[in-house]
Amino acid sequence: MDTHTAPTTICHILSVFDGETEELVEIYEIEHFSLETFTAQFDVPTTTDPEMLDRYAVGPDDTQLLERAIGRTLSFDFSKYGYFIEAVKA
Repeated sequence: MDTHTAPTTICHILSVFDGETEELVEIYEIEHFSLETFTAQFDVPTTTDPEMLDRYAVGPDDTQLLERAIGRTLSFDFSKYGYFIEAVKA
């Protein structure tokens, strides 16, 4: 019996939720994620969350960083959708 398990890889995503129904409507993988850049941008408490594993709300000031990190232009509609940075196991 093989008890060796593969190491867990964490990736970060931008998740988009419908503001009315709170349903998940879209996910974008953040291909160019820089922990240092994102923890600074989202004011992450690195003493309690050094790998940015919690969920962080996205605001209008974060859109340019996200578009660069995702590698495409996105249409953000903060009046209709909620946007969050999340860590997931890959």
